Amino acid sequence: MSEIFIPKWKGGNGSAYMRGLERHIKHHVDLERHEASKRAQEANLEARTMGAAHADGIGQLKLVVPAREWHRWNNEKPGCWQDKQFVDEFFRDNPHLRGVTSK
Repeated sequence: MSEIFIPKWKGGNGSAYMRGLERHIKHHVDLERHEASKRAQEANLEARTMGAAHADGIGQLKLVVPAREWHRWNNEKPGCWQDKQFVDEFFRDNPHLRGVTSK
């Protein structure tokens, strides 16, 4: 039989703890949003710096994807980067990551 643990809060019912926890979580969500925006700006700068870079036989630069984004999507949907429809949707939804010559 499992046991249920009910904490005893000093001087209250735990609402102060929950408010603090909520504040902490919101802070980290805001921090993650800020960091994601910063990474996107860095990727955009990289795409602009590389310009119309291309390699013989490979093609041209179309998209600069930050490593964290690439791995996040690859973990969520394994093999998604080989799926043309996924790449097209990602390309459409993230215009700030496009290379200079991509339309």
